[in-house]
Amino acid sequence: MPTIQELVGARVRELRKAHGWTLEELAEKADRHYTYIGGLERGDRNVTLEVLHAVASALDVPLKEFFVLETHPLEVRLNATSDDILSAIQRGFRATIDVKGKLAEYFLFRELEALHRQKTITDLEWFDADGKPDFTFVFKGQALQLECKNIRSPVASRKNDSFRVELQKTRNSKDGALTRAYRVDHFDILSVCLFNRSGLWNYLHISMLRLLRRKDAPNLLEIMQNVPQSTPFGPWKQNIIEALLDHEKARKAS
Repeated sequence: MPTIQELVGARVRELRKAHGWTLEELAEKADRHYTYIGGLERGDRNVTLEVLHAVASALDVPLKEFFVLETHPLEVRLNATSDDILSAIQRGFRATIDVKGKLAEYFLFRELEALHRQKTITDLEWFDADGKPDFTFVFKGQALQLECKNIRSPVASRKNDSFRVELQKTRNSKDGALTRAYRVDHFDILSVCLFNRSGLWNYLHISMLRLLRRKDAPNLLEIMQNVPQSTPFGPWKQNIIEALLDHEKARKAS
């Protein structure tokens, strides 16, 4: 089994090669002798934090990069470190919004996975394709579709900025057909992530049958839906199982 020195040394070598540098070039930039850097990469030396800091500065990476001993597949795919990827996302407004949307799905998927392991739900799938719901699964013999949305961010200019979720996907078609709103058969459960308001990856869940529909088109859901600001009330549930049971109740009553 490799020692910690060998693992750190291998990581330094990996980052050096990613820069396209020779051992001598890294040594010069870190103001160290090349034999010393070679010993570091082989794991032959017990280096100090001062030396590691100098090497990290030369490579223009945070010190923590030397202790990330497993490379994430996305780092390999993009040929960039996790710090570089996060820095790029930080510079992009749209990229940050997209990542928040995917994180909301990711953390919800972990909750659904736990229910799947307990066999409370079965046949769990997570989709990332236009025209498909975010998740599908089976609960009490019923195949269900779940959509995950982020709550709208607060608007500083509004004194009484209510909590709302926006339900829309694509633009309306060129012939004027209403394709932006969701049809009532697109999903069964809506899970709203409250991160934009609470800073936490928590959710409120509701049956589609409890959501408001358009008066002029009852087969479509209203684009803007109000969400409770504090504790859940009425059809909104903090526990997804409660929302599933309420959906079953509403479905039988309809």
